[in-house]
Amino acid sequence: PVTDDNRIAVRLTARQANSIRHIVPLGDMLLFTSGAEWLITSQNSDAITPTSIDYKTQGYIGASDVQPVVTNRSVLYAQDRGGRVREMLYKWESQGYDTNDISIMAPHLFDEYSIVSMAYTRAPYSAAWCVRSDGVLLGCTYVPEHQVIGWHRHDTAGTFESVSAIPEGSEDALYAIVKRSVDGRDVRYVEVLHPRVFATIADCFFLDSGATYDGAATTTIKGLWHLEGENVVVLADGAVVKDKTVSNGQITLDQAASKVHVGLSYTADLKTLPLRADALQAAGQGTVKNVNQVRLRVKDASSIFVGPSFDALRQVKQRTTEPYGSPPNLVTGVQTIAIDPLWDEDGAVCVRQSDPLPISVLSMTMEVEFGG
Repeated sequence: PVTDDNRIAVRLTARQANSIRHIVPLGDMLLFTSGAEWLITSQNSDAITPTSIDYKTQGYIGASDVQPVVTNRSVLYAQDRGGRVREMLYKWESQGYDTNDISIMAPHLFDEYSIVSMAYTRAPYSAAWCVRSDGVLLGCTYVPEHQVIGWHRHDTAGTFESVSAIPEGSEDALYAIVKRSVDGRDVRYVEVLHPRVFATIADCFFLDSGATYDGAATTTIKGLWHLEGENVVVLADGAVVKDKTVSNGQITLDQAASKVHVGLSYTADLKTLPLRADALQAAGQGTVKNVNQVRLRVKDASSIFVGPSFDALRQVKQRTTEPYGSPPNLVTGVQTIAIDPLWDEDGAVCVRQSDPLPISVLSMTMEVEFGG
């Protein structure tokens, strides 16, 4: 006779014969196959046994082989076909689980690509991370209880191959396998996303494949064999030093420094969507616009460039009373800058940070003129 502790063997009655790819616990047992999503429950709301098991389809999308990630109360998974990322969460209105495409607002990041690896970091920032088939890392700031789903793209001098989130102390560290071409050969490095917490400008670390020297003041920084032959950027005691090439595993600075970060540079770009004005016909779409002035509210920022396009940027002047020869202090508050005129239909504003320094844009207001 069948008893409750026997193995459970059941054939899912479905329109297609699909392979089971993932079993995910989220209050209920969720089953992801190549062509559908299933809810596994008990017929009598008790423990699942060979005689009480029940199952219901929750959607007919399907999941790829990439391992899903579990957030606070939902599951994020890569769609089987089409390269999209979906969430599966319980909705009391339908008394079941809904599957939603959370990449629908950024289709240009997913069309013609697929997802090969996923990870999720809970602290200090709630974010999902996806490696695209071309080696680009996509991040998603994901706070569903506040309806915050924002995608961002991360490039590097190489390609990302895999990511994983590992708890370390009070935060989740994002580790990545990165393939790079260094000194004429292909290498793979295990790299970790550096925390964004810093006490002084000298502690800032915004570099790829970087390393840190912290000791007596010196002009020679060694131990850089992993960047042999590469053109690197340096943050020496908070001052930016560019165009240094690693030779024999070291670089030489023009001035001695005690805290030095060395690595590959990257550029952080932000561009606003086409400007909308409800007071104008068609919300201003099709009307030429010119942004005269921009007010940025920033936090702990430095080396800010703003303009109507990335080819016409102006730097925000932030140096005040800092001693001569020292880097400008980080600024927090509203920064006002008049940008170059550009009449077009978008009225977009571009913000760039190309130095290994921080920038957090909290809000933006603009002074705009509208044409006829």
